[in-house]
Amino acid sequence: MRGVVAFMLAAAWALVSLPAVAQEAEVSIPAPVLVIDPERVYAESRRGQSVRSELDAAAAALQNENDRIVNDLIAEEQDLAARRPNMDPAAFREEADSFDEKAQDIRRARDAKERELTRIATEARAQFFAELRPIVGQLLIDKGGVAVLDSRSVYLVLRSADVTEDVIERLDALDAEADTAPPDE
Repeated sequence: MRGVVAFMLAAAWALVSLPAVAQEAEVSIPAPVLVIDPERVYAESRRGQSVRSELDAAAAALQNENDRIVNDLIAEEQDLAARRPNMDPAAFREEADSFDEKAQDIRRARDAKERELTRIATEARAQFFAELRPIVGQLLIDKGGVAVLDSRSVYLVLRSADVTEDVIERLDALDAEADTAPPDE
């Protein structure tokens, strides 16, 4: 009986201390469940950086265009305000109403462009993650796993189960191969 209790205590101690030992010793235990940080893949892979760079450039271009339009509207409004004292009140009201309508039309058009850019960004991210699925799937097979979870929804995991770096390396390798491949004829 005493031997059974001692065995149970030793087994319990081993289970409790396993995470600490694994973190310190970088134990590599085959993991049936793997984890990935998809946001890190998006941020650190060449493809993710390329997508983000294109979206950032489009957003900057839209902002520059918005700034130019705002400056033009401000100049037009100031011109109208400067001419007001010398204008017939009815003529001023007509020009002011026309300016307000123009400004509202521009605002609606700008809002539509911003919504379109948001839609494009959402679709680009979805496309990125869709293209990532076969890479992660193959890595899952290669590692002998049965599932891949988002690391943001996992409370505790051994580092050996995190395949984020492997996914980034494979994705970058695929992109490097595509960059060096001869163009299709």
